[in-house]
Amino acid sequence: MIRPGELRERVTVMSSTQTRNALGETVLSWSEYATRWASVEGVSAREALLNDQQDVNVTHRVKMRYVTGLNQNMRIHWRGRTLEITSLLEHANRSEHELICSESV
Repeated sequence: MIRPGELRERVTVMSSTQTRNALGETVLSWSEYATRWASVEGVSAREALLNDQQDVNVTHRVKMRYVTGLNQNMRIHWRGRTLEITSLLEHANRSEHELICSESV
């Protein structure tokens, strides 16, 4: 059970939609799906050197109240950062979500 005092961060759940541009190409755009109070904590960070570029992957655990329709094709916008949902868990008989998200920096 999430205690209300733990939900200190404001996050926006973003949903993707596909549209066609003037050339008929598929364009992916993101729109706001829901805004919730959440708990966001860093879990791990991994650095790798790939083709002379430094790639940093950061993993976050996001806990929030249940959002109807939330799925792994959505993403989280938090403090100007974009977190991709890699794992989605439902707890306490669908009253809360726990997400494992990755962020490439």
